[in-house]
Amino acid sequence: MTAAIHLQEQLRAAYMRHEHAPHDLTILREICDVLISLKREDELVAWVDRALALGAQSPDFFAMRAFALDLLGRHAEAIETRMYDPSIPDQPALAQLRLGYSLMMAGHLEQAIRLLDEARRPAATSTADTLATAEQFLGEALLKAGDPRGFTHWLRRNDSGDAGSYRPLGIPAWQGESDLCGRRVLVVHQLGFGDNFLLAACVADWQAAGAQVMITCDLQIHALMQASLPGCEVVSAARPLRYHDALPEAVRRGVEAFEPHLYATLLHLPQLRAAQATAGYRFRAYMRAPVAKQRIAAEWARQLRAQHPGKKLVGLFWDCRQRHLSDVGSTVRCWAARRSLPLDALNRIVTDPALAGRICFVNLHHPLAEAAAGAPARNVERYLPGIHFFDDTAACIGELDAVFAVDSAVANLAAMMAKPTCVPVNTSGDWRWGHAGRASTWVENATVLRQTWEGDWNSVVRDAMVWLAAL
Repeated sequence: MTAAIHLQEQLRAAYMRHEHAPHDLTILREICDVLISLKREDELVAWVDRALALGAQSPDFFAMRAFALDLLGRHAEAIETRMYDPSIPDQPALAQLRLGYSLMMAGHLEQAIRLLDEARRPAATSTADTLATAEQFLGEALLKAGDPRGFTHWLRRNDSGDAGSYRPLGIPAWQGESDLCGRRVLVVHQLGFGDNFLLAACVADWQAAGAQVMITCDLQIHALMQASLPGCEVVSAARPLRYHDALPEAVRRGVEAFEPHLYATLLHLPQLRAAQATAGYRFRAYMRAPVAKQRIAAEWARQLRAQHPGKKLVGLFWDCRQRHLSDVGSTVRCWAARRSLPLDALNRIVTDPALAGRICFVNLHHPLAEAAAGAPARNVERYLPGIHFFDDTAACIGELDAVFAVDSAVANLAAMMAKPTCVPVNTSGDWRWGHAGRASTWVENATVLRQTWEGDWNSVVRDAMVWLAAL
């Protein structure tokens, strides 16, 4: 019997015992503990509320409730829970970190920045993890506010445990020097595909400063990055899972032949130019598909436009695959769910008679993800040459008139190809899409449509129809 199956049976048994003894706090605590072990923390709220209503005094219940509320995007309630949480008076930095995070996600950036700045300052009760995470969130809050100084603080994400990266032994890390003339720099990849697409735009800054660059990347984007980064040596490698992972043997041999003077992670890349900018810093579009894939896509697009004369071609990406995966953890899964556009909301767009007469939509999902994403009602074509790797996606996007994509690798790719891109986001939104308004501080070519109320896509759908009609 696997551990997961055992936990599920334990949870079912606890549910049954709770039905017969609804006032037993021990059973309620067991249910909460098992949900956490199963990575289903988003289901905690109802059980924690029952425990609190029965007078539970354990400080853990407050922390569990606030964490679950943040997962669900109910940040105002999370803030209220944290404000009245008596659980950690002896750990003020941890309390500031947690409240600062909820404030940031709720959009109260000024308060969040103040609290997170205080939380990152060492104190007798601070732990290394608390300090690193507080500085990472401070960086994100500053970036949401449009402040490029946030990149320096965001670098601490490397130390917070959720961003693996390789550490080439014997090669010194970049320490912020701006004169890179004649220096060979190895850039090691990390994070998701969208982060890779966005942050690798800064390779041009390093080359302009005189550096010769080698960069590692996932196999799925290798051909795309080779085509997009001329003059840069691109090497494919498995994504590192831990900070300071050793380089794979095959990659290490290539690195030794390159003989780098320095190495940097993706998180370092924006700092070279951001350190010299107080405002106006933007990631410049640079991505393109390999020439052979461009030719294939051009012929496909010629035939599709002949079938739909006079119509614009608009790419669609609406579903983040991680929301369907139970093994990725509640934070990743819930964030993917909050970013995804429900299929019924998408159908309102593609079936709108006014749009259907003027636009032919193209599905940009990988075929393996289509089953989970669901099939739109009608008026959506597929890229018939097939999407196997991201260079296929890029080739398709290159032939489109615009892209409508939720916060995802596809949205980042389209924007970094200088394609008009409309990005619907939830009430929190990632820092790259800014905090307010329809423009992003960091990404050109992007129109951002923001939820007014968490989970309510109605106003976003209406605004999307207006944006699409204006094409």
